[in-house]
Amino acid sequence: MDNKFRWRNARGRYAVASLAALVAVAATVGSASASSSHLRARAAISNKELKTLREYVASQQVAPPWVAPGPKVNARAALKGKTIVTFPISSEIDACNLKGQQGYLDAEAKALGAHVIPLTTTAGPPSWIANLNTAITDKANAVVMLCGPSGAAIASQLQTMKAHKIPVVNGNYNQTGGSPGFPFTNLAAESGVDTQGGMRVDLADALVNLKGQPAHILFLNSPQVAQYAGATQALKAAIKQWCPKTCTIQKQEDFPTQDWSGPTETSAITSDLQADPKINTVIVTFDGMTDGIESTVTAAASSHPGLKMYAWGGGLAEIKAVQNGGTFIGDAGPNEKWDAYNQLDQVIRLMAHKRPAPVSKEVAPNMYFTKSNAASFSVGGKGTAYSDKAFDNGAFVSDFLTLWGVKK
Repeated sequence: MDNKFRWRNARGRYAVASLAALVAVAATVGSASASSSHLRARAAISNKELKTLREYVASQQVAPPWVAPGPKVNARAALKGKTIVTFPISSEIDACNLKGQQGYLDAEAKALGAHVIPLTTTAGPPSWIANLNTAITDKANAVVMLCGPSGAAIASQLQTMKAHKIPVVNGNYNQTGGSPGFPFTNLAAESGVDTQGGMRVDLADALVNLKGQPAHILFLNSPQVAQYAGATQALKAAIKQWCPKTCTIQKQEDFPTQDWSGPTETSAITSDLQADPKINTVIVTFDGMTDGIESTVTAAASSHPGLKMYAWGGGLAEIKAVQNGGTFIGDAGPNEKWDAYNQLDQVIRLMAHKRPAPVSKEVAPNMYFTKSNAASFSVGGKGTAYSDKAFDNGAFVSDFLTLWGVKK
């Protein structure tokens, strides 16, 4: 890998290049685009652009750095005796539920002295509302909503929570470079994820795998996730920059969380692929939407030249599917434990009567997983439990524990 995408931080471990470096990559792509317009009749991008995108995709497969989101804070003093209610956007998503972020956050909060009440989510917004009402009944000191439920769907409930002086932390609510309207009214704090960066690297990898030919995309999104608009904007922006005259979003499908990987989604994707043989790329905002359609996309590959699927999310089952090879070949996502610790950090600051960290500082960034590195994301490469190996063998967690005064 080209050294311009890597540096060695103070602890001596390698990390992904800074945002500024990636912006430079994008600028290089843009300038190359102007010089190769004569090639657009037969390809989406030039060979020079293709080389730059290859390097960009490779750089995204390196573990990102840990950066302290705010000043040191005494976690044990802040959480001792506090009651925290937690629930995910959907309990069907292993990246978000007790197998992933919720489980990691709950375990660490308990270790630091908090009383944790884990709740499940089975029906989208009605479940979120019910869980917030439970927090009021149980006189919770704080609530954590994992994986970014849309604030618009619970606006009145957030107002009620504020009236009861129960702070609500929405984990993964924002996305890097997202709407200036965040944080949502009556939300006490949030943590961030780079969904937009995931969409960007998905398209870059698609163009690489298509050998510079244009991507014709079936885009799967969900209006119930807070990253909905940001993901759409990011994909369109990447198309505009890299292949505006040749790449297309052939169709966008939106599915609520209760339909993810279910018969409604599967039927729609089957119909979409049958109706449009031009589609050669499936890009998915949340990888939990992929489980029920992997076989459908694979079956369509014989009649759709170059067809591959890419996602964002970091789910165990999904990255295991990428590891196995086949049509699903790329998934960007954060380490679920680090993601959980970003959210817990906000809770600790609120319970210590400190200001929450700015969401731009509380971001769990992406690492891009392909067949070559996907096995490192789970213990023994089995896809049943998250491993710290991909993210420098747990150094990120140690950094948080030091920040909170738990370790020296």
